[in-house]
Amino acid sequence: MVPADERAYRRIGWAVHEDEVRLTERRAPEFPELTSAWSITPLAKLRYGMPGPGLWTIYRPGAEPGTWERFGTPSRDPFELLARAAR
Repeated sequence: MVPADERAYRRIGWAVHEDEVRLTERRAPEFPELTSAWSITPLAKLRYGMPGPGLWTIYRPGAEPGTWERFGTPSRDPFELLARAAR
């Protein structure tokens, strides 16, 4: 959750595509007079059905841009995975 005093310039976003949920951090432009585009930084990716039916797996951004690394063990509860990753 984004603290109330940061919500004008920082947000958490998500996108769902088939069996995947991607979480991103969105930030307002540092110099709004030059651009109106918010920056987007990947935070985590949840995949359903990996490694088997009924299980969720969480991934964090990898060392190389566009890559992902599995984090921890799969779970039936995606919120549990998010809580583990936030620690």
